[in-house]
Amino acid sequence: MNVVARVLANKLVALTLLIGIGVWFLVIPAITSQLGANPVERLLHVSGEIAIWMLGAVLSLSPLRVLFPRSALVNALNRHRRYIGVSACIYGLVHFSCQVLYQGDWDDLLQSFSKPFTWFGLIGLTILVVLAATSNNWAVRRLGGKRWKLLHRLAYVAAVVLIYHQTIAGKGHWYISRWLLTWLLILQTARLTKYWATRFRRRLAMARQVAKTRVPQQSPERSR
Repeated sequence: MNVVARVLANKLVALTLLIGIGVWFLVIPAITSQLGANPVERLLHVSGEIAIWMLGAVLSLSPLRVLFPRSALVNALNRHRRYIGVSACIYGLVHFSCQVLYQGDWDDLLQSFSKPFTWFGLIGLTILVVLAATSNNWAVRRLGGKRWKLLHRLAYVAAVVLIYHQTIAGKGHWYISRWLLTWLLILQTARLTKYWATRFRRRLAMARQVAKTRVPQQSPERSR
């Protein structure tokens, strides 16, 4: 496991895997004519699925690090949170580009804006673009650590919006959103449970320590 963790901790390996996913599921099927009767529609669906799973992956890393702080594998993956988050944005942009191509012309594209799932998709994608644009050290220094962290908590908003976008898209992919939403809820519940349990134990230990210091000690004369 330590060997796997060391390999995954390498930035070049991480970038190769993140790019390789797109090459394997999008590029190779496109150049080998394996996309079926409607290639653009297939690319539209697959790119959207990759984007949502990438977002789910990056949101899973922080809870996993809290739950398994000593795991070499989890710590190795957490080194690439920014890369994974930016990849989610890039695949989201690919998905949006496929949507534009899928509509065919401006009239159909404008007509698609009358559907709620389009707006939810745009809102989620806009959040991802903002987060990707600020996923660098310059933005952290410019915004300050606290404001930067607060801004990047919008990733949870993006996840909810995009899961709902996929749910109401009407393309039969609700099962993907269902499993992703269930997984994220389990992780967040476990993380919060551990956080509050740890806090409760610390307060209990402090209360016991204070109680010990307040117990009056008997003098030797009284003990006689």
